[in-house]
Order: sequence, then C-alpha cells, then structure tokens
Amino acid sequence: MLRRYPFVFVFLITALLICCAYYLHFPYNLRADTEADYLDSLRTFRAHVQEPPIRKPKGWLLSVSLPEYSQQALLYLHIDTTQATPAIGDILLVRTRITRPHALFKGDFDYGNYLRLQHKVGIGYVQPQHWQVIGHSPVRTLRASAASVQQRLAQRYADAELHGQPLAFVSAIIVGERDALDSELRRSFAAAGAAHILAVSGLHTGIIYLVLVSLLTCFGYYRPLYEQRTRRVVLSLVIILTMWVYAFVTGLSPSVMRAVIMLTIVQIGWMFRRQSISINTLAAAACICLWIEPLSLFNVSFQLSFAAVMGILLFVPYMNTIWKPYNRSLRFLRDLMAVSVAATIGTLPVTLYYFGQVSRYFLLTNLVIIPAAYILVIIGALTLLLAHTAVGTWLAIALQYVSTWLCDFVRWIEHLPNATLQLSVTPWMVVCLVAAVVFCYLRIRQQHLAWLAPAAAAVALFCVLHIYDTRQNLSSHALAIRGKTLYYNHGGEITTHTTNSRYVFFRYANRDYVYAPYLSDHTERALSEYCMANNMSFWNND
Repeated sequence: MLRRYPFVFVFLITALLICCAYYLHFPYNLRADTEADYLDSLRTFRAHVQEPPIRKPKGWLLSVSLPEYSQQALLYLHIDTTQATPAIGDILLVRTRITRPHALFKGDFDYGNYLRLQHKVGIGYVQPQHWQVIGHSPVRTLRASAASVQQRLAQRYADAELHGQPLAFVSAIIVGERDALDSELRRSFAAAGAAHILAVSGLHTGIIYLVLVSLLTCFGYYRPLYEQRTRRVVLSLVIILTMWVYAFVTGLSPSVMRAVIMLTIVQIGWMFRRQSISINTLAAAACICLWIEPLSLFNVSFQLSFAAVMGILLFVPYMNTIWKPYNRSLRFLRDLMAVSVAATIGTLPVTLYYFGQVSRYFLLTNLVIIPAAYILVIIGALTLLLAHTAVGTWLAIALQYVSTWLCDFVRWIEHLPNATLQLSVTPWMVVCLVAAVVFCYLRIRQQHLAWLAPAAAAVALFCVLHIYDTRQNLSSHALAIRGKTLYYNHGGEITTHTTNSRYVFFRYANRDYVYAPYLSDHTERALSEYCMANNMSFWNND
C-alpha cells in the first residue's frame, strides 16, 4: 500500500502536522503573523496598496500592507465625488479602527478566521475625510503583475463592445475578474449548483488543457506522431508552459494554481509513460500546494477542489460501467452525468458544512452549464485575440447572447420548486457523511454487500444527529451585537434591532430586556432604576 500510494501517506502526514501547528501551536504558531496589539483601537496607519482595488457599492476594498507592523490588512474606503480612485502601489495615510470580525452565532461563517487564513490581521472601514494618498511606490510582485494583466484583458472585452452583466460574467469565467459581478447573480448560480462556473478553477483549466491537447494532436488524428520520445517531451513542455501562462493571465488565483500544478504532474507522468491520473497524483498536487501555503488546508476552495477530483477519480470508472452506449453523443452525455454526480458526491460533506445548502437540480444544471462553458471559454479566448477587429466584434456579439441566455437559464433553475435543499450540519454529521461515502465506495469496488451495513449505520447516525441538532436549535436563544445592530437568534430565526435610537426593548428567553449602549451616566442610572422597578434587565455594551 505504501509503495503504491506514497504521496497519499505523505499528504496525510503533512495535513496532520499542519493541523497540530494550527490548533496546538506546535512546532510553529502558524497564526502568529496575524496577532496585533492595535486591533480595535483608533489609530493612524500608513498603508501600501498591494493589489488592484475592488469596486464596491459605496467605495473600494483594498488589500494593503502596514509597513510599520510588517503585516497585511483589508481597508474599505468610502469615497466621495471629489476623491480620486486609489491605485495599486499608492501609499495612503488612513485613520481607522482595524477590527477582526467574529461569527455572530455558533456555526455561522467566521469572517475573522477567514482573514487570518489569508494572512490579514483584520479589516478597517475608512470615512472619506479620513484617508488621503501621500505617495506611490510600485509593487513589484508576480501576483501584482498578474493582477494588472488580468485587468487589461478584462478591459479588452469592453473594447470589443461587451457591456452590462454579460461583460461582468464573461470577464469572471474567462480571466477571473469577478469584481463587477453583482451579489444577485452569485446567489442565483449558487442556488442552481453552478457556482463553480463563476470562479476560474479546475473546470476552466481543464477546458484549456483539452483544447491545447486537441490542437497539438490535430484533434487526435496525428496522435501517433507524438509517441516518439522527443516529440512527446516537446509537446508536454509546450502544454505545461501554456498552462502556467494561462494561470498568470488569470491572476494566479489559488484555485487555478492548484489545477495547473495537478495538470503539470499529469503531463510529466505522461511524458515518462507513467499512469498520470490517479489518487497518488492528486495527493502529490495537494502536498505541493500545502508546502507552498500550509494554511490553504483550511481554505474552503482547497477542500472543494480536491474533494471534487477525489469523487471523480473514485466513482466515475464504476459509473461508466453501468451504461455503455455505442453512440458517441450518448457516451458524451453519460460521461457528463457521471462526472457531475461523482463531483457532487465528493463535495457534498464540504458543501453542506460550509454553505448549508445543495441544489436539487445540479444534474440538469451541469448538463447545460458545462458544454456552455466549453463554448464560452473558446469564443472568449478568440475574442481576446481579435478584440479590435471586425471578427472580434462578431464574436463579442455571440458572447453577449450566449452569456445572457446562460444567466437566464440559471435564474430559471433557481426559481424551480424546491430548487435548494437547506440542511445545516455539524462536524460530527460531516464525519457520518464521509463515512457513508467511503463505505459505499468500498461496496462498489469490492462487490461485497457487507459494506452496506456500516454505510446504512452512518446514514442512520447522521439522521439521529440531525434530529437532535434541530431540536436543540428550536429551543436555543442567543444575542449578538455588530456595529449599531442587535441580533436575536431564536430557533434559527434571526431578528434585528437597530440601536441608532437611545434604547431598544426586546424579549429574550421569556424575560424583558432594555439595550441602551449610548446613554449618559445620569440617564443610565435612571433607566437601571426603571428596569429594576418593572422586573426588567438592563444591558449596555459592558
């Protein structure tokens, strides 16, 4: 087993060491670079903009470095009409309070921990009168150069007369420029089970890889010519170089780099006539990614990427044996369905744990989305090359129509009855799901019905835990404060109370409360006496 899958064991050991370092701070504290004594205090900072600004509804979101502290942070700059747009390389003088957000309630998304995984100490919100540009220093990093190229390529689509939502959609799926995507479109794609289309990732990289192989082998007609060693090496090097160029022009995002690393390993294996696509290859790619950035082990995108590929490698070969059509079109349909189902099986535990929902129509969505993605990527690449020509204009018109139709199709899927399954799961429930998937795979591979018993037991335990967790949530009460808003969670339903007024009355766990965070000492004493006289509880920021 060790000789057959050496990188699987290396990956498991690497992941275990990273978990120990992260949670037990041994042998290294991987979170030390995000500890800061200036958090939650109002200070003046010099901030150096490291990446192109991201446009938001009321300002700009910046990724900056803080030279005095040798740390990084996010800044949300509110701007007015008189202020210039900040640019990458600008040095800003800002006065703000950098904070690390926390999850409102247990089980919610922890944005502060997400920032830590990105090596950011926190986020600061800066009013228009509290920031100004005081200098400029070019950022000479590979990622910054890639981001600049990415923005210029997105601008070429605008030059080709793409506009509106199709421009934002095409820029996102071709070059990875997602700043202009609105939240409603993102929500629609997530509800339809097609969120993976909006981020340049393994699917897009795989499309480029298949197009390259097809072109360099004349669509398979002259493939025997490349069986010679020299030509095979040259072909592999050309493919590897092109894939890394593609990763560069799409901004060197982690998801693309993971896919390109894996395809590089695959191509090197093919170069030496080795089995190139296997669990061992996947584990080797994961090890390389973790050696480059250990904390990516806790990244949702990392987990989804490798879980999807794992599901495809494990289940697709057995699914293809169920139906063996002779027609090429039917074989393509079978392969597409098998890949969609296998990827969903692999990512189901991760998706439910982090997002609490899964699309019921994912198969229908992927049967349309994936072929459409092939068409869009090919036409989009040709449009980039011919952006300032008449042919490029006609291609842009085609992109406009195809992308508009695709977005409308996704919205139609979203509005189908019961389009999404809402299911909140706990870590122990995730363990049960993973165990059920593993036992089902063993049943398929070893053809022993005995494996169905532990699979059924895992599903039954999952159901029991879900019923217990649901009952606990129905009887739970929790309060949280963020900014000037008070959140009250009762049985999973959250109500909000604005605290812009001087005080707020609310009921919590069969008791009346008064929340008053902005009162003078004299008024606070008077209100406390009133609460005591009326059997109420007084609560301020303390």
